[in-house]
Amino acid sequence: MREITDAALRFPTATFTAALVLVVGFWTLILLGPSARDRRTRRAEDPSHVRATPVIAEASLVIALAWILSLGGSLLLRPHEAAQPLAAVLAALLLVTSLALATLAARRVTRGRRRPR
Repeated sequence: MREITDAALRFPTATFTAALVLVVGFWTLILLGPSARDRRTRRAEDPSHVRATPVIAEASLVIALAWILSLGGSLLLRPHEAAQPLAAVLAALLLVTSLALATLAARRVTRGRRRPR
């Protein structure tokens, strides 16, 4: 458990850890905030809104997937700790790769829920 905590607070994953904390806080406020009546009223006003995926939902999915991928990559690279310059390059590569893969996966998941143009 300590390895996971250390990996979550190190460079590549720490970026997504901070963003994930904000996403969890945002969705907690959304769930505890407006009443269900307000949500039904907004949906009734715009019928195309029901089929669309909100940007914040897709962004939340990207952040969560990127955090998981970055954490997994950090745990896989940890036993093979390289020299300092190579470790920094690998960490930066892991950051970019996990974000790219998370974006592709989120787009694939939400592809059917996009608004028709």
